[in-house]
Amino acid sequence: MSTRKTSSLLEQDIDIVGDVSFNGDLYVQGRINGNIVAPTDSDAALYLQEGSEITGEIRAPVVVVAGRIAGDVFASRRISLKSTAEIVGNVHYSEVLMEQGASVNGVLTCLRSRDV
Repeated sequence: MSTRKTSSLLEQDIDIVGDVSFNGDLYVQGRINGNIVAPTDSDAALYLQEGSEITGEIRAPVVVVAGRIAGDVFASRRISLKSTAEIVGNVHYSEVLMEQGASVNGVLTCLRSRDV
C-alpha cells in the first residue's frame, strides 16, 4: 500500500476565519484567524510563507515560519523560524532552528514526545 503526501496552498488573497485541520503539507500565504491543527503522529508540515499572518494556536509535527503568528505554537517534531518570522506567543518544540532576525515574544519550551 503506498501512501501519498498531499499538498495544499492558501494563496495570499485568502482570508480564513475559523479553524483549519490538515494532513500532508499546507502552505499558507494569506491570513487565518483561527487554530491550525494536524495530527501529531503524522508527517504533516505547515509552511507559513513570508507575508502570511496567523492569529490562533498552531499544532503540527513540523512548522516552518517566515510570516507572523499571534498565538501559541506546538511543533511535536520540529519548528524552523526563518529570518522574517515573528511570533507573539509561546513556542513548544522538540527541535528548533532559528535564523538570525527571527523574533519570538514568548517562552520557548522544549517538549518530550509524551508531553504533546
